Amino acid sequence: MVTARGIKTNAKIFGLLSVLTGVFLGAGYLIGGTGGMIIGLVLAGLMNFGSYWFSDKIVLKIYGAEPLPKQEYPELHDKVEELAKKAGIPKPRLYISSMKVPNAFATGRNPDKGVVCVTQGLLDQLEKDEGEGVTAHELAHIKNRDTLVNAVVATVAGAVAMLAELAFWSSLFAGEDGGEMVSALAFMIVTPIIATIIRMAVSRTMEFRADSEAVRITGNREGLSSALQKISSENKRSKPQKHVSKVQESGANLFIENPFSADKMTKYFSTHPPLEERLENIGSTEV
Repeated sequence: MVTARGIKTNAKIFGLLSVLTGVFLGAGYLIGGTGGMIIGLVLAGLMNFGSYWFSDKIVLKIYGAEPLPKQEYPELHDKVEELAKKAGIPKPRLYISSMKVPNAFATGRNPDKGVVCVTQGLLDQLEKDEGEGVTAHELAHIKNRDTLVNAVVATVAGAVAMLAELAFWSSLFAGEDGGEMVSALAFMIVTPIIATIIRMAVSRTMEFRADSEAVRITGNREGLSSALQKISSENKRSKPQKHVSKVQESGANLFIENPFSADKMTKYFSTHPPLEERLENIGSTEV
């Protein structure tokens, strides 16, 4: 059942994607007309196609995840199967990462290829209903095909960045005067920032949607709310961002909460909504 809030959220994501596409089309046209737009989109699309198609293998490799044996965790496998049925999707493959902080992420290019990875910290530190809330959140991402949305956003944002850099270097080698060089430099800096802000807004909106969907799947607000508070508290305490690579950090938006930054980032550049706003959203979601 699609709720009024769900329709509003989907409309917001569509609107943000439309704005991002508009930024791309405008940048491409200003630089090289229709040909410039096509070149930028093709290059970015080629770069992101492989990442999307092999997203599960790539992401699991980055975080050193291994299959979660059913014989060792039969209750968890059964619970995930039960929640997946409620979500209306096939049971995803289950993996585990050795990360000590409680967290989880979902990947896979469609529901049939879905993967949910939980951390060792989640299994060790969260209560049963909290773990169920987190799992349902990840199932919601799979159900909503958020991996595909992320791939589309990354493609367009990447194309915008390429076009902006192309504009700068074209002006440089074309021997433009000082004023035009400054304009090209400003264009190279500002346009990707706008694309990044939109990309982060899409990510935060999908997190709100997954939280609401998780509540409807489990029928329990308290489990997810408590889990998010524990995850946030542990993330701040352990400060894991000091022990990760740039490649690992690039996948922060996949997790239920960014595990690589305990600092308060500027809202518009954050991959996840503030905890207080997420708790408020969960509290107002109809069970």
